[in-house]
Amino acid sequence: MISNHDWIGAFDHRISAAVVLFVLMLLLNTGARRKPFALRALGVLLAMAGASWVFRSLSDAWLTDVRLQGLACSAQIMTLHLLLVGGSFFCYKTNRAEAWYNGLLGLTILKAAWNTFKTGSSLTMMNGIEAPWGRYSIAGSLVSYAVYFSMVLVLYFIYVKLVAEPPYHAPAYLMVQLTVVFVSLQMVLEYCGHVFTAQQDAEFLYYLCALLYTLLNYAAMLMIAQLDSFRHENRTMHDFISNRMHYYEMSREGITALQTACHDLKHQIRAIRTEADEFGFRAYLDELEDAVSEYSTVIESGNPTVDVVLTEKNMLCCTAKVKFTYMIDGSLFDFLTERETYSLFGNALDNALEAVTKVENPEQRIITLKGNTRGGMVVLQVENTYTGEMHLSGDVLPRTTKTGSGHGFGLRSISRIAEKYGGTMSLRTEGDVFKLTVVMHPGKA
Repeated sequence: MISNHDWIGAFDHRISAAVVLFVLMLLLNTGARRKPFALRALGVLLAMAGASWVFRSLSDAWLTDVRLQGLACSAQIMTLHLLLVGGSFFCYKTNRAEAWYNGLLGLTILKAAWNTFKTGSSLTMMNGIEAPWGRYSIAGSLVSYAVYFSMVLVLYFIYVKLVAEPPYHAPAYLMVQLTVVFVSLQMVLEYCGHVFTAQQDAEFLYYLCALLYTLLNYAAMLMIAQLDSFRHENRTMHDFISNRMHYYEMSREGITALQTACHDLKHQIRAIRTEADEFGFRAYLDELEDAVSEYSTVIESGNPTVDVVLTEKNMLCCTAKVKFTYMIDGSLFDFLTERETYSLFGNALDNALEAVTKVENPEQRIITLKGNTRGGMVVLQVENTYTGEMHLSGDVLPRTTKTGSGHGFGLRSISRIAEKYGGTMSLRTEGDVFKLTVVMHPGKA
């Protein structure tokens, strides 16, 4: 019957890395699971455990030369990493960038956990302290797993808190290049760990340096994901604003044409009225003329770009039976670029329209816009009525109810414009009125 010493030394010790990496594969992957997931996951676990056992057996029992043992351990790391990446594809519907990133992150977390355990173990032996675990003991196995999974959970928790999403949008070739560099360096460390750690002092210093290195790798992995998310968000926002600019340019042409048509139509109505005697027909013409007057109103604020946005939103307000009042000197906003003007006024009024149209009573659908100066600062205020609860994200931005590409970028774009000009964006509610205030300094771009 196999003893505990043989069981742990010949089996558990040789597959522990595979077990930890398998758990990390389950934690890190966010794609939809492929069916049958349980059988696929079991196959990956067996493949990883088998590969790990073979390479550790080479290092522990079958090879006597320390340099060959180091090469076997290096090959184990590379093989397990490739199986982790392949397992992600096999078990989850994921893209290449995420699979390679998760593979590298999983390997980094594994080595951080391993180096933590070995650093503590080396430190106790270096100081002559009788450790409660041995190389092939049940206590050593349990303690090692406790350290491994404690470290895994801590680093995973930090990852989840700091990284919104894996770098889905990063080029796959970039992830492959990073993998080649990081895994190659890790293989070199594995080799050195077996060849140059004969003395206990050297072993402690080696594992301490290896731990610091893996933690730096871990920090670099978090930064890569954050930078990719920031780059993708900026690119999406740029496309969003560019599309809005194109839309408003088309609106400018449409508004001009509509103004001309409405102007001609009003003259035709007046000509018909001169020949109409019946009261009902005159009342109908009065109503029609009022409607034409509303839609033909072109707002002139002193800034042609502001005029386009306000005129278009005024038409939308007429259609939605929203009372839109404005008091603004558009020339105060001449320091903004055309793109910034479209984004600032368009997003502010779009958010107001989205909220106010949910108010059931048309009499209570009100939007007010003001633009003025205050102490050398240019101030834009947009107020609108709303109904229901106002949900805030981080006590700053209300959570949007929109879906699709571009949702949530409106207020972020406004905030960035305000910050660019040395100002701020603030949001607050008073009763059933939501207030957006943007303060900017024209001379601090």
